[in-house]
Amino acid sequence: MMFGKYFRLISLAKGHWRTVVVMLVSVTALTGFRVLVPFLTGEAVSDIVAKSPVSSVAFLAVEIVAVSAASAAFSFGLSYGGQTLGQKLVYDLRNIIFNSIQSQSFSFYDRNETGQLMSRATGDVEAVRRFVAFGLGQLLSNAFLVGGVVVSLFYLNLRLAAIVSVVFPVILALSWKFSQTQGPFWRLTRKNYGTMNSVLQQNVTGARIVRSFTAEDGEASRFAAANQAYRDGIVGSSAVRAVYVPLLSLVISLAVAVLYYIGSGPVIAASRAGEPLIAASKLGELVAAASLLALLSGPSRFLGQLILIGQNGMAGFDRILEVTDAKAEVKDRPGAVQLGEVKGELRFEGVRFGYGSAGREVLKGVDLVIPPGQVAAFVGVSGSGKTTMANLIPRFYDATKGAVKIDGIDVRDVTLKSLRGSVGLVSQDIFLFSATIRENVCYGRTDAPQEEVENVCRLARADEFIDRFPERYETRVGERGVTLSGGQKQRIAIARTLLTDPRVLILDDSLSSVDAGTEYAIADAMEEVVKQRTTIIITQRLSTLRLAHRIVVFDGGNVVEDGTHEDLLALGGTYAKLYRSQYAPQEVSSEEVGP
Repeated sequence: MMFGKYFRLISLAKGHWRTVVVMLVSVTALTGFRVLVPFLTGEAVSDIVAKSPVSSVAFLAVEIVAVSAASAAFSFGLSYGGQTLGQKLVYDLRNIIFNSIQSQSFSFYDRNETGQLMSRATGDVEAVRRFVAFGLGQLLSNAFLVGGVVVSLFYLNLRLAAIVSVVFPVILALSWKFSQTQGPFWRLTRKNYGTMNSVLQQNVTGARIVRSFTAEDGEASRFAAANQAYRDGIVGSSAVRAVYVPLLSLVISLAVAVLYYIGSGPVIAASRAGEPLIAASKLGELVAAASLLALLSGPSRFLGQLILIGQNGMAGFDRILEVTDAKAEVKDRPGAVQLGEVKGELRFEGVRFGYGSAGREVLKGVDLVIPPGQVAAFVGVSGSGKTTMANLIPRFYDATKGAVKIDGIDVRDVTLKSLRGSVGLVSQDIFLFSATIRENVCYGRTDAPQEEVENVCRLARADEFIDRFPERYETRVGERGVTLSGGQKQRIAIARTLLTDPRVLILDDSLSSVDAGTEYAIADAMEEVVKQRTTIIITQRLSTLRLAHRIVVFDGGNVVEDGTHEDLLALGGTYAKLYRSQYAPQEVSSEEVGP
């Protein structure tokens, strides 16, 4: 559907029909007044040539001024209506994009760069706003004006209208060719703008990495290449416009010249025949026709900019639709139920999973049961499937085959909100908002009383550094918690999760950034916390493993061993090798591991 996207954009205006009506009324009246001026001008010329009374010419002059003033008033209505409609539409669009991004599955973020998404929510939306707010009003004005000129010419003089009508197919053909030639440039330009944004975003968020690896020159080259591609797209589009716009103006000028050449014949003939009144009338018609045709010179000159704005706006709208039309892979099934009171039994039945449609299979038929209240540690080399297994519980991803169940209910049969409200996750990759410490801790429960906030911060050993800040819990942290150390951010993240009181707790290497003393202190405090809930600990550190009732060993996407620390050491298999290679050098006695 070639025009499908235009209908999609128009459909967004249905909720703002009053503004649309104001625009249509304004453009209709504006067109009527604009085409009336050439008629009045022609009549004035006829009266002057026919030596009519001065009062008659003066009255026509007043009429022209009045009509021009009315035109200005309705032009304001059209312009104001366009700006209002543009702002209302992009307000709706921003909300639609945000809600769409919020509802997408994690696989969506695996495929799309943050910079590209930001570009679509900002630059592309702004391109649509310019098109609707400015371009749409001009499009209506010019389209109505062309129609008004054509109708007026045929009303004025059929012979002159027939001569001029040859021009319109040429204008339409050139305009169509212009739009088709310029369209690819703007689609590529919008994409290149997103790429440039992505490079910039990565360098801002990864500034420490760039500088620590002294990669400034390489990143500058990457940005320069993206910037050049964006520049070249705009230059290419401008080159197309530079060819077509003068060509369109030339066609209009030639039409006016032909009109004067052919239309002057009857005027001269009447004058030679001694019929001054007829000559004056014919001259008035000729001037009116030329003035009407001259009205098209403005739209023809502006057509290039209008098409540029339109192509840019619709290219941006195309990219917006790629986000809003994306189907969430993980969503509530029809008939999904609320998850009731959770006991915490976790069951994995023949679970298989691979990232992407053609991705390598990460989990290869895992069967595992974790009883309510049990603390299970997932260990294994990097890429063995530990974190992927945990991510299937809150449905960050769905199993390709098999089922993940909580209290015997398939997690796909319950609502996402109720499921994720019962599962707490603390990951190694900590994200804090640019807000106060209290606001970050209360992110999941904004109405939590201060006493509960301080209690979970004590459990996470976050109170030790919070109390040292002059503003304590009202201390603001920078973007992503940049003003805090890695260990401090992890402790706030732990407190944030504990405040939601989840029945299933997942600790994904959540103590990796804290020092050994703090790690042991947090682990001691967590002993009381994990007694009340089913807990999965993904870690390689013994101080955290000692909380576990059992240890589940992953290798190559399978569970290869399952048991207590002592049992697995005695088995002499994968866990024993991991222990000897990674844990033993920590010089922690085996008595510290296990219940």
